[in-house]
Amino acid sequence: MVPPFDIFRTDEHGHLLWCAAATTIEEAKAHARALIELDGLEYVIFSQKTGNRIAIGPDRNTPANPFPDEPQSAA
Repeated sequence: MVPPFDIFRTDEHGHLLWCAAATTIEEAKAHARALIELDGLEYVIFSQKTGNRIAIGPDRNTPANPFPDEPQSAA
């Protein structure tokens, strides 16, 4: 199975560079936050299922449910 979420880094020219894949939105957000802690850059999480995307960065708050059409894992 191909993980349904991709994590991209935004470079200085606004291009997206693929970094990782994740199986849940929670995993994708956690991975992006860990990368932000390391480099302070902005990341984009993309849902392959819906085409939705969100930007996460040091100055951005992540919505509680950024992909309402995606199943949320039971936590």
